Amino acid sequence: MALKLAKNKVYYYPTISNGKGGLKGSHGMKDAVNDESMAKKWFWGTNNNIAINLKKSKLIVVDVDLGHASGVNGKNNLVRVFKEYGKLPNDTLIEKTPHGGIHYFFKLPKRIRVKNIISAFYDKSGIDLMTTNILIYPSSIDGNGYQQVSGSYDDIKPIPSWLLEYLSKQSNSVRGSNNIINGNYKKYTGKLLDSIVRGAGKGSRNDFITRIAGSLLAVGTDAQNVYELLIVINQHFVTPSLSTKELDNIYYSIVTRELNRLKVK
Repeated sequence: MALKLAKNKVYYYPTISNGKGGLKGSHGMKDAVNDESMAKKWFWGTNNNIAINLKKSKLIVVDVDLGHASGVNGKNNLVRVFKEYGKLPNDTLIEKTPHGGIHYFFKLPKRIRVKNIISAFYDKSGIDLMTTNILIYPSSIDGNGYQQVSGSYDDIKPIPSWLLEYLSKQSNSVRGSNNIINGNYKKYTGKLLDSIVRGAGKGSRNDFITRIAGSLLAVGTDAQNVYELLIVINQHFVTPSLSTKELDNIYYSIVTRELNRLKVK
């Protein structure tokens, strides 16, 4: 695993056997390297666990806790997050923790600094956003090992835009050289595009398409272009997609409403 991490320029370091603490005499995550130089010394013929320095590697992990210690089931709250904020792609690297939790790995943009957020999204959510360090497969705790559920370090996807936007709204969570990442500087069009990419699932599809159609018309998009865009949005960002008849009904309803509004004026 250390060699695989080195291949992907991910910073790794050893921790104690059956634990997360650094080796005696070491500096823990500060000792992390992203080449093969320490792989054999740290792991050949040892029982050391392996961890990665997320900060140096420009990675973030969405840590969903099953509640073995807190009693909070983060998986239930994750469903709520998917409905209210956006979904996490399932084709990135995903690992299962020794106590049944889930780790989603994502890449962060360059020049962006983030901090850990414990109980993200809701109070006692059981969902943490980890940005410093984390234990990974094939480490083990209490006789139970981390497991790779899907993907590999070659498959780690960029952080979803909705999640980066959430980070930007947290006090001191995101700092970068480009101020446009700060929610205070985001323009209307940027917010609209972010909303489109977040998409919608069953139960909120009609409201989503209605809102997007109205927003596109409101910024001056030609009615015909709005329809063409709705087709693309429905295909790629609505799950499951609306039927053509449903899409047409929403489109004509919104266009009619806008025309009537203009006549009143």
